Amino acid sequence: MKKRILLTSFDIWLKYQQSNSSDDLLLEVTKLDLIPDDLSFLRQLPVDVQLASTQVRDLQMNQFKIQNDARGLACRRR
Repeated sequence: MKKRILLTSFDIWLKYQQSNSSDDLLLEVTKLDLIPDDLSFLRQLPVDVQLASTQVRDLQMNQFKIQNDARGLACRRR
């Protein structure tokens, strides 16, 4: 099984902050043309453990569904 990598960043949590340096970095990485398919990004997660965890789980479930749908299509084509 191919390993997947999820890179995350959090939203700002203080009103005077203009940005979050980890999110700024992820933004620059997304601009690269050499991003492998097994690398996913989830930017500006809320600074709330419950909400952030829910968003990560939702992303993982969507990716799992997409993978299974793709496998189903491949099996039907044979």
